[in-house]
Amino acid sequence: MVKTAVKVFLRTRPTATSGSGIKIGADGQSVSVNVPKDQAAGIINNQQESFSFKFDGVLENVSQEEAYTTVAHEVVDSLMSGYNGTVFCYGQTGAGKTFTMSGGGAGYAHRGIIPRALHHIFREIDLRVDKMYRVHVSYLEIYNEQLYDLLGDSPGTSDSLAVLEDSNNNSYVRGLTLVPVSSEEEALAQFFLGEQGRTNAGHVLNSESSRSHTVFTVHVEMRTSEAASERAVLSKLNLVDLAGSERTKKTGVTGQTLKEAQFINRSLSFLEQTVNSLSRRDAYVPFRQTKLTAVLRDALGGNCKTVMVANVWGEPSHTEETLSTLRFASRVRTLTTDLAVNESNDPGLLLRRYERQIRELKAELAMRDTLSGRSRVSYDDLTDDELRDLHATARRFLNGEAEPEELPTDSLKRVREAYKALRSVHAALRGEMAAQMAALQRATEDGSVMAAQLAAAAASGAVGDVDLRSTTGFTVGTAPVDARPPPRSEHGGDRTSHSTIPATLGAAATAAAAALRAQASQYTDAGSTYGDVSGPDSPSIARGSGAAAAARLGGIFAVPGDRNAVFRRYKADVAEGRELTAALKAASAALRETRGSVKALGEAVNGAKRRIDELSAAVAQRRSGAPGGGGGGGGGDGEVLDSEVYALVQELKSLKAQYRTDFDSLKAAREELEPQIQAVAVARGALLEAFDRWAAGQSDMVLKRMAAAGRAPGSPGGGEEEDELDAGEAFERMQLARITERDPDSLAYHAAMRRTAAPGATAARPLPGAVGGGGAKAAAAATRRMEATQGAPVYRAGAR
Repeated sequence: MVKTAVKVFLRTRPTATSGSGIKIGADGQSVSVNVPKDQAAGIINNQQESFSFKFDGVLENVSQEEAYTTVAHEVVDSLMSGYNGTVFCYGQTGAGKTFTMSGGGAGYAHRGIIPRALHHIFREIDLRVDKMYRVHVSYLEIYNEQLYDLLGDSPGTSDSLAVLEDSNNNSYVRGLTLVPVSSEEEALAQFFLGEQGRTNAGHVLNSESSRSHTVFTVHVEMRTSEAASERAVLSKLNLVDLAGSERTKKTGVTGQTLKEAQFINRSLSFLEQTVNSLSRRDAYVPFRQTKLTAVLRDALGGNCKTVMVANVWGEPSHTEETLSTLRFASRVRTLTTDLAVNESNDPGLLLRRYERQIRELKAELAMRDTLSGRSRVSYDDLTDDELRDLHATARRFLNGEAEPEELPTDSLKRVREAYKALRSVHAALRGEMAAQMAALQRATEDGSVMAAQLAAAAASGAVGDVDLRSTTGFTVGTAPVDARPPPRSEHGGDRTSHSTIPATLGAAATAAAAALRAQASQYTDAGSTYGDVSGPDSPSIARGSGAAAAARLGGIFAVPGDRNAVFRRYKADVAEGRELTAALKAASAALRETRGSVKALGEAVNGAKRRIDELSAAVAQRRSGAPGGGGGGGGGDGEVLDSEVYALVQELKSLKAQYRTDFDSLKAAREELEPQIQAVAVARGALLEAFDRWAAGQSDMVLKRMAAAGRAPGSPGGGEEEDELDAGEAFERMQLARITERDPDSLAYHAAMRRTAAPGATAARPLPGAVGGGGAKAAAAATRRMEATQGAPVYRAGAR
């Protein structure tokens, strides 16, 4: 691990007055605040007038882009290298924390750190083509010391949300929804959707003040390739927007807003206590005092690269709050964190890594044996036959019938197995000897008569030993201890009889495989109408149009998305593409129809089976309770059925007939499903291979022109899709085309904004603070509306 200091930047909100008490030094890092003495304190007044602080940078009258470059650019770069990162804003209410993190609604240029970080992350993913990435996002809200999942399906607080620690002492929130995203637009859409669920309220300092702390987290999983899936690097970026510290004497809030202010001030006070404890390097740090400090544990003193933005409002009336923020920021700047790359601890990934290492070590051992002139040595586990032979050799060695050279010594594993075999055989011999000694002892105790019988039996050469426990009557004796049958593998008859079954099964499996190959070849021949192509997994498709064509296509489609854009135009404008696309759609439609019929028949068969069981139980119950039924009906010739039982029996017969018919139809439909799946795969493979051949024969200029036409929404030549657009959709496409032409990077941002702002975009998932959603947030919203109807003052608007 590497010790890294927490960086702190100061951002000032522009003021309308020129008498601001904040002065920024020439180095751009030092700040001084002048506080005039209170004249009411009298002549003798030792009040300090000047306060000086130093930070890593001061952002005064800077743009959002410059703020992101200074504060978060380095953290996001570290995230893509496998390091955790945290950026959080702290300051009084109205100082611009939410504007810094989320941005303002004035336009694309005013977006904050979170949208810019998402753009940065996915741009780096597109550029790093040699690595595989998976991205998930989560959005947590802490409102009145309760956790809320802003991306969850159900509104209100959830009992399953809890801040816990993993095996590496890293904090995480159990039960928090992780939404997978594959593009910048999807990530921004989730962020905007979560923003709609935040709790805001107005007061004299801010018309839309945040009443909760929020943590937007981006989880990144990186692998070098799919083949090297046993090593994964996991990192996360926490983007924290803290609620503003408030003095109720200035805001003048009452009721529900006052209750929220008390929770906010208490959590920030505990955060300050935690920072003080860390700066003093106390043995105990109170991370568990509040949910906020528990969530920010890694950011303040764990494995994380942390940056803080201290937002201040430089008006003379807010000098007291400005000094409080600057003091807290100075203490945060003294903290250090332990930075290290996070590798996955997934047992499955570790198992694959260990298996690969074992294979490599075995290969190195085999190479060493070959180079040293030794015979081939097996380092694998011993088979059952080898273990049986080893035990036999160990028994002969202990009996003095084998030499020490016969014991295996070519590998450490075989030496250990030899030791185990010797111990096992020795234990068995001791048991046999103990049994013989016990038998002799019993013979001695039984007297001379039993000893004489034993001697007579041994002299006469009888089969077996005399049963010493039988004192009367005739006995055939017991088998000697060493008269054991040979192992099963030494009997030729048993070996033959047991080997016939696997041979029979092998023949059946071979016949079934041959039938499947013939059937698969039949499907391939059926798809030969689209050209001489193989299945989607065949080597011909994997090869594409050859190495040269692949290299050329890689150079043409260097910009992400160009290949898909050209592919769309190929399917719409080229005759060959239209024909193959139509064939693929027809095959897919047939497959969907068959799947629908299989589902419907399956439901019908299951329903009929349930009804048959119910009718059978009803008939059995009526027959058992009928007079003269004999307790079970029996169904004999002399049985008399009443009208109800007769109707049930007739319905049961018809249902059984229908069940057999539907079952046969279901079986036939399932047999048709596999050929249709193969036909769709063949058609898709034919389309892709034809596209590769066509693209390899086109010029770079043609491909780039088609890529531009395929990327532009609403472009001419769209075919049927363009004809189906109404006036509103056509206008939206025109707007997207205009935005793309002016600033292509802003396309994802505007598309995500339209997706979340569209009517009904959040209808499928109620927001946590929605009416009727339940929980403390819904109750607080209802209380706030009730207070507003009772004559609460209307506050002036102010920037966040």
